[in-house]
Amino acid sequence: MRHLRAPRKSLTLLCLTGSLLGAWVAPAGAAEPFFPHAGSRAYDVKSYDVSIGYSRGGRIRANARIALVARQRLLQLSLDFRGPRVRAVRPKAEVRRRGGKLILTLAHPIPMGEPATLVVEYAGVPPTITDPDGTKEGWVPTDDGALAVGEPQGTAAWLPCNNIPADKATFHVTVSVPEDLKAISNGRLVNIGRNTFGQVFYSWLEDSPMSPYLAVLDIGRGKLWKQAFGGRPYWTLMDPRLAADSRLVVESLPEVIRFEARLFGGYPFDSAGSIVDYAPGLGYALETQSRPIYAFVPDLTTLVHETAHQWFGDSVGLKRWPNIWLNEGFATWTEWYYAERHGRRSAHAIFDRLYRVPASDEAFWNPPSGHPGTPVHMFGPSVYVRGAMALQALRMKIGTAPFLRILEAWTTEHRHGSADTEDFIALAERVSGRDLGRFFGRWLFRRGKP
Repeated sequence: MRHLRAPRKSLTLLCLTGSLLGAWVAPAGAAEPFFPHAGSRAYDVKSYDVSIGYSRGGRIRANARIALVARQRLLQLSLDFRGPRVRAVRPKAEVRRRGGKLILTLAHPIPMGEPATLVVEYAGVPPTITDPDGTKEGWVPTDDGALAVGEPQGTAAWLPCNNIPADKATFHVTVSVPEDLKAISNGRLVNIGRNTFGQVFYSWLEDSPMSPYLAVLDIGRGKLWKQAFGGRPYWTLMDPRLAADSRLVVESLPEVIRFEARLFGGYPFDSAGSIVDYAPGLGYALETQSRPIYAFVPDLTTLVHETAHQWFGDSVGLKRWPNIWLNEGFATWTEWYYAERHGRRSAHAIFDRLYRVPASDEAFWNPPSGHPGTPVHMFGPSVYVRGAMALQALRMKIGTAPFLRILEAWTTEHRHGSADTEDFIALAERVSGRDLGRFFGRWLFRRGKP
């Protein structure tokens, strides 16, 4: 997930947590252990199409069209929404807001299996959400605009959504801004124009399935920079204050993508790029789909990490948040392997140094990476580092060649889908031909030093 702006000490990552949103359970129940009030299993969202008009001072006027398919007969449904005042909803429905939920009681029920489109109009200033550890997400004002980031629960600050990782959908985001500002989101830039109010609009389409928490929106000054590498467009927006120091690292993105594509299979999206914004109130990097955000000048290791997430976390998504090591452990191991293959310390040497941390250092080894226990620990050091160590230990146990085949099979078989730890263990046993139950039990689920 997040790399802090503070100087990195070797491979130590600091703990960041998620927001506990919502105080009302959706009728179908979301079965999400860490955020039990988020999302609903009663329907499956197919697409979000949102138009946002942004004015100085941070106020927005927005219209969100949400196409879904009912998984059961729906007379009432809920969307996760912490955003500003709702002005209208279509089709006709009784509207209530409670505990981070927009609750709609429909005038006419949606039959099971039927498609439907909801339209929600809203206006005001979206909120910034403060996580339990004091970090921020949601709609974060900057001195020249705003930055919207969502992991794990912040997208609901500016977009009504079904905010659980497994409900992936396409996103079409159109943002109108004053003419001296730019607006960038996920996917491809499909249109730039001018509206009747003299604002410039930018229309972005992410047509690969995306979890809501991976949505990004950045509004601010800077040059919107497009390049093409290997037939793929790259769009980058950099704050002018950070551009000079960021350019060298950002320009290495095509090489990093080529390196990781050789390991994990073809790059999973039809566009790429970066967002570098001056957002001192945020202070972390995030793997938003197709275009990671860096709220500081990024270094190469951070770029390698966030790019690896395009396979691990973005294309192959989570079924439930307790499996977050499948994102963070894999991206951290990729940092180590990139260093190994570029003449620096090997992943084995990194593992050996970390394994010398004594068992008495409970903060390092606990909680086990396969289940952090509570959302307070879901982005803690053991998820990143112990998760990466589990992968390197697997590599040492079965050999590099079968290990790399497992990683490529994982990203290929679950491309644009969702998977969990049990799926990975089954794949590792199938590819290696070995019983790995005790191995993964020690590394992923047992407290203390494996």
